Amino acid sequence: MADRTGRLTTRELSMRTVADFEQFFWQVNGCGCALYLFGRHLSPAASAAITGRRPPAAGVRPAGRDWRTGELAAVKDLVRQGLAHGILVYADAEPVGWCHFGRADEVPVPRDDSIPRKRFARYPSTQWRITCLLTRIDHRRRGVAGTALAAAVAAIKKRGGGWIEATPISFPHRDTTLRKVRREHGWNSTAVDEYLKDNWPSREIPGLGRVGACPVTAQTMTNVGTLSMYEKLGFKPTKIDELSGDPRLPFDRVVVRLKA
Repeated sequence: MADRTGRLTTRELSMRTVADFEQFFWQVNGCGCALYLFGRHLSPAASAAITGRRPPAAGVRPAGRDWRTGELAAVKDLVRQGLAHGILVYADAEPVGWCHFGRADEVPVPRDDSIPRKRFARYPSTQWRITCLLTRIDHRRRGVAGTALAAAVAAIKKRGGGWIEATPISFPHRDTTLRKVRREHGWNSTAVDEYLKDNWPSREIPGLGRVGACPVTAQTMTNVGTLSMYEKLGFKPTKIDELSGDPRLPFDRVVVRLKA
């Protein structure tokens, strides 16, 4: 696990580490990757069935703890079946980071037409996907996500490697003015459209053209990682990901791939 020098260490998700996985996701605002593993969040009825609780009445949102308990229990069952994979990052024996990866034909586990297309791989030749990166807020800017990502690539190589795909944001941008404009004029107002058109930053990426930044705040960071993180490990951007973004907004995610 981790030592007492502050050095980050990693372990793979397994029945031996699933308790650390549950501990981590009780401490962060995350779903335990159930969204990626199942293609959607669990329904209130499904969550209640897992936890043994009575399902909420129609139209009633389940309590936050009940929802989280159900999702974590469902993921734990996939771990038991060998269908859930990921990397836990530790600092001083505490789980502080996470990276989910999985085989493209198992992410998500169910394969039916009701699951949105954006939950599946973008290329038929993709063999592995990396979908989620999370860092506990008190350990951000310490290399946790980069450590988790590198360990995930290494774990994939040990399993035979192949084409790895991910859809990170192009680059982050913090903008407090946009929030003020939205509060004052409404999210879909002309004022917001004009502000974005005149002020939103973009960058030129060779082979892709100009891509727009993605909004983040000091409290919430993207859970898919940034393009620069992946490029450091040799991933190459192949196209702007039209499935992940809102075509009405200049916020771009890109598809990146690596042959491991």
